[in-house]
Amino acid sequence: MPRVDYFAYGSNMLEERLKRRVTTVAFRAIVALPCYRLRFRKRSEDCSGKCDIFHTRCSADVVHGVIFDLDDSQLEDLDCAEGRGSGYHRDKITLHLADGSQTDAWVYLADPGAIDEALIPYSWYYELVIRGAEQHRLPNDYIAGLRAVPFTADPKPDRKAKREAEAALANYYLNRERT
Repeated sequence: MPRVDYFAYGSNMLEERLKRRVTTVAFRAIVALPCYRLRFRKRSEDCSGKCDIFHTRCSADVVHGVIFDLDDSQLEDLDCAEGRGSGYHRDKITLHLADGSQTDAWVYLADPGAIDEALIPYSWYYELVIRGAEQHRLPNDYIAGLRAVPFTADPKPDRKAKREAEAALANYYLNRERT
């Protein structure tokens, strides 16, 4: 099967979460995307803020993330998990790798109508992002910036997405104990 690259910058950086969504995924590289900024301002169906990135034209801005490769046949599964058509759209982005090469990767970007600057993430979503950044050893100052983001408790403690996130996080902690 043909393979495609996917750039994860939010909750899908945590491999245990992404592998629950698409089964043929494999880590490829860590990458920095200059002139972009990450915010938790994409409106979700659960009324919280999810990650989005946007172009700033400012070279001081950078988004760090992870490139994964996966079977292109699984893009529809990832589209469904990411809410493509419900606030996110999928686009191609050119990423420059540490070895000097470049790759085109799929990325999910928030639709302009799905952005709300007042939103903040729920604690379970926030933890997925933080643990994914730690798992891939993104720069300490970048992780510190992520940790500075305010978050709130989910008012629905039995939400399906919350339970799925907690299961991915439990697998992450279990895998850490084994290594």
